Amino acid sequence: MNDSALPESAAPAWWLTPAVLILVPVAASIVSWISLIAWCSAGGCPAGSWLQLRGFLEPSPVTVAGVTLLLVWYALVVVLATVGWRLGTGTRPSAELVTRTRLPAFERRYFLLILAVATIGVGYSYYRIAGTTSIIESLVTQTGNSFTEALPASAGIPTLRYATILAAPLGVHLWRTKVIRAPLMTVAVVLLLLNSMVASRLSLLMAVVVYLVIWSAARRGANGGARKPLRPWMVIAGVVVLFALLTTLNYVRNGNYYRDAGVSNPVAMNVYQMGAYLAVPAQVSLGVSDAVMRGSFEKPGTAGGSVSAALPSFLVPEDETRGKEAVDAGLYDFTVSSAPNFTTNSEFADTYADFGAWGWFYTLLLFPLAGYISGRFSTYGPVIAGTTGVIAYCFAEVWRIQLLTQGIVVFLVLLTAVGMAVAGAGLRTRPELDDEHLNERSGVT
Repeated sequence: MNDSALPESAAPAWWLTPAVLILVPVAASIVSWISLIAWCSAGGCPAGSWLQLRGFLEPSPVTVAGVTLLLVWYALVVVLATVGWRLGTGTRPSAELVTRTRLPAFERRYFLLILAVATIGVGYSYYRIAGTTSIIESLVTQTGNSFTEALPASAGIPTLRYATILAAPLGVHLWRTKVIRAPLMTVAVVLLLLNSMVASRLSLLMAVVVYLVIWSAARRGANGGARKPLRPWMVIAGVVVLFALLTTLNYVRNGNYYRDAGVSNPVAMNVYQMGAYLAVPAQVSLGVSDAVMRGSFEKPGTAGGSVSAALPSFLVPEDETRGKEAVDAGLYDFTVSSAPNFTTNSEFADTYADFGAWGWFYTLLLFPLAGYISGRFSTYGPVIAGTTGVIAYCFAEVWRIQLLTQGIVVFLVLLTAVGMAVAGAGLRTRPELDDEHLNERSGVT
């Protein structure tokens, strides 16, 4: 291939930097916490439903010591993640390898592999679900949570359904660039929606982030590193579609819960769901941080016993509590008010409650590694760079839950590495085809 034909790799978009991904959701959580307190205090929440709708009764105290501890925590998280990210983006693979990941043949092979894995996972999951519950009845009665309960909590064939997080955005991108046809793209999107019925909002939101990363990487490559301004209608349309999907999923899964709390409008249900989803982590973080600094919540942990905080979830013995997946709020309910049905309340608080101060130390070590993996994937073609979106989503959830060690994330990273090797096996770059391919991609918008 002619080196001059290869698009220059620009730095990833500003919104993909660890600092933005981590700190913007933290700020949104605090704003939502303040807003819910004000809204319910002004009489906006149905009487007697404060705990169900906002996730807490008494607001946590805001103290100088507690806020200082949180500032130190997030400063360390951002700095360490940024160091790893800069190392990852600064160590670029060979031009030939990058070119290979941009070829239509590679992209098609890679997508079909991911799609096959996703199909097996979703198909087997619904086979298991159909054996224990009525799918139609669960949808009609808005009790879609029974889908999740029908599947095993441990890693297995159902875990393969999370490949839809990559398959759907890949399918949409490759359909837009005419690498695959509409039927394959449609299958990938339908599989994602089916998985979202089981995995709630996580799969859908992570897939959205993956697509945005793919889209951003394709635009950079097509324009020699230059970025076109984002059109306002794209942002508005994307927000409207995403909100509509989340409203539908929330109504199917939690409609009865919100009706019992006095809310009957599906849109209002989703607004309360999103508000509490954002606000409870701020409530718990402030309460636990204050308790730690006052000395009323002491849990140092041990150098050996707390190492599980940094291990993949499937490597941790089943008899150990997994703070990163669903900590019992009873571990810190003496320090803060929070609803018992909220189990992913704050990575900061959950890690301390389960693993102690040593758990904080081991957790911090994960961020430079995650930053490096994210930065490294971003240096390849768009379909591989998409997995950067998986890590990006993990960073964006730091305020709420530790996802970096969950089996879903580890699985998707390994799937990308294996898929990249399999799709590229025996595939050779040809100068004339490479140049033609890159010229065709210059029209991506």
